[in-house]
Amino acid sequence: GKKMTSAEELPSSLNTEQNQSPHLPLCTNPGNPVFSCMLDPKTLMTNGSLTKPQVLLFKTTSSEYGAIPPISQMVPCIYHPVDQTFSKHLLTCASFQDSYLNTAIDRSRVYDYPNFQHTL
Repeated sequence: GKKMTSAEELPSSLNTEQNQSPHLPLCTNPGNPVFSCMLDPKTLMTNGSLTKPQVLLFKTTSSEYGAIPPISQMVPCIYHPVDQTFSKHLLTCASFQDSYLNTAIDRSRVYDYPNFQHTL
C-alpha cells in the first residue's frame, strides 16, 4: 500500500469536522445588528388580519413598517449606546462660546462675492 502523508489526510479530517459543526446563519457578517436579520425569512411573516401575509425583510416605506406591531424577531437583543467620551471632553475643556461644533460653511468675500475678488 501507499503511505499517506499528513497533507493527504487533512481534507478527510476537515470533512468530518464540517459535518459535525452546527449550521451557521445565512449572514455570517451581520454588520449593524439593527438592520441585519439573522433569522430565517420564512419566520418573519406578518400576521395582521387586514393584510395578506408578507415577508418583512423587503418592506421599505415607513407606513408599512409602522402598520405592523413590533415582535421579538424585529427588535435587536443587544443595545450598544454611542460612547460619549468626546462630548464630555469638549464640555469640560472648551470655553462657553466654543462649546458647540460649527457645521456651517464660513463665508468668504473671495468665493461668495465674485464682484469683490480684487478688493481688500
